[in-house]
Amino acid sequence: MSNTSKNKNYNQETYIVPIDVMLEIAQIILQADLPHEIIGVKENKRQIIIGISYQNNLKFHQEAVKNIADILKGYHTLCSEESETVNWRES
Repeated sequence: MSNTSKNKNYNQETYIVPIDVMLEIAQIILQADLPHEIIGVKENKRQIIIGISYQNNLKFHQEAVKNIADILKGYHTLCSEESETVNWRES
């Protein structure tokens, strides 16, 4: 769910962030002081498209981007597992 492009000393990642995990992602962005920009909103899917810039030579930037990717991966894994185990016909 991300795109990478280089800009001077910064790398740029673009993420599609579900609103359910936006607070956790925002906390990481602010704590690591990552330059960021909200690029768009997918209102019907309850998602925000956000661009994040980071310096590859800064360990805390690398860790922050990895944490963001891990949260998104975990969220998508959880959602796909729930959809496989929930039989809406039995509800």
